[in-house]
Amino acid sequence: MAICSFPKTSSLIGKASTSCLRRFTIHFRRPDTLKQKQNAPYKGEYGFDWLRDEYIYPIEKIKYDNHLTNARKKIKNKILPLCLKPKKLKEEYKKDVENPIKPYEQDYYPAWLSIFACDVQGNNADAGSELHKDGVYLDLQLDEIDEIINDGTEIFFKTSDPCLKITPNKIAISEFLNTSKEKRKLNEKIGKPEIHFYKLENAVKIICQGDTLKEHGQIKVFAKLGSTEIEVGQLMVYQNDIIGKANIFVVNVITKYDNNNNKIIPQSHPSLDNLFNSQSFNQAMIKVEIKAIEDFDLFALKEKEEDVKKFLDDINNSIFVDENSRTQPSVVRNNLCDLYNHYGKHKPKDNISINDEGHYNTYLLFTNKVIEWKNKDTVKGIAYYSGTPKRDFEWGNMFVIFGNALTEDHTIVHEAGHSFSLPHSFEWSLSPHIFYHGYTENYMDYSQHQYLDSKRKPRLERNKYSGNMYSFFKWQWDLMRKDKSIEILQKE
Repeated sequence: MAICSFPKTSSLIGKASTSCLRRFTIHFRRPDTLKQKQNAPYKGEYGFDWLRDEYIYPIEKIKYDNHLTNARKKIKNKILPLCLKPKKLKEEYKKDVENPIKPYEQDYYPAWLSIFACDVQGNNADAGSELHKDGVYLDLQLDEIDEIINDGTEIFFKTSDPCLKITPNKIAISEFLNTSKEKRKLNEKIGKPEIHFYKLENAVKIICQGDTLKEHGQIKVFAKLGSTEIEVGQLMVYQNDIIGKANIFVVNVITKYDNNNNKIIPQSHPSLDNLFNSQSFNQAMIKVEIKAIEDFDLFALKEKEEDVKKFLDDINNSIFVDENSRTQPSVVRNNLCDLYNHYGKHKPKDNISINDEGHYNTYLLFTNKVIEWKNKDTVKGIAYYSGTPKRDFEWGNMFVIFGNALTEDHTIVHEAGHSFSLPHSFEWSLSPHIFYHGYTENYMDYSQHQYLDSKRKPRLERNKYSGNMYSFFKWQWDLMRKDKSIEILQKE
């Protein structure tokens, strides 16, 4: 079982410290709704990642976990940290932090924000974007160590770069006191320790304007009373002068015609450009270009190509099944991959396979085929991979979305994330950090987890974030940018 290290305090809440300046820490947090978008819910418009309490402390109940990929014994109704190795995860959130702080001997893990620069001129203008030209608003959370009072204390901000701007530049402590004090428990098993805190919603607006960040930026938070100043918080801002580029070819796989001899084209997502560039991969400073939309007409090819005819006969007659009467999505994927390598209009040049190195293309294949399993569950999508975990495993450059998920945001980005080198967040053999299956809002998690019914049989229930799973971790931003299909655009 994980051993949790809780925040330490040297004086009780309600008992003033010997310093004139009351002790507290400030944390940047992502609002549930976005002020810059008329209070619409967050849907991945910018990257924001932080070390959440439930990742490292026993707060959430794991109702049942017997997922094969986490190589653990069965977990039944236990209150645990959501991350299986909290200590390792804490170290992850210290990476790339310049001049880390430990205010009042409190462990401090700054949140990460990723936004594009706007109004960029000169030879790096291509790194800019209008996506965040109105800035982003963030909440401020004040965690008490001493009980704070209206004593004239202010917090103010210092940014690492002139292009990184925050407004207002200072906030009186009285503004926090005008909100309700809340409390949270860091160990739901024993009901303590408790952290008393205030949250100031949409407290600050942050924008990167006029230039780009040549390295990770930083916003420091200081508490000031009289001549006393102490650094009590930080926000890290992701480097945005070197942009990644992904080229996606959309392939509509045609396997049938209707009675009027018209192609039956898969009803694909209505706005892939917005999904990829404003709700997902923008978080990793990656710009996606839809290079082409192709109708891959296997039905027309079957009259002259025997391998195409055999594939269509097999898929329509449910030949691709295993001994448990389950259709094998990997076999369907591999056949489509081979057929596209032979007959695809936009396959890589020089006889390079779509899953080989030597090009920057990613192929998204939509098919009306629905993959049904024996228990009536369905497979929504699958990405290409090869090799064995922890040995020679490698993600490919293509993924397939099946007929029951053609317009699903989460499924499409989830499978694209695999193609860009991201494993499942719960995958023991591949993921740098392992989380319990189906409890986070991360794109690479699942929207369901297991529980035990009244007869102690495993059933599925919805992840509480289901329908609102639009975020990536900062370490996933880093992984995607290293993927072989992502072209990193260096400025001249």
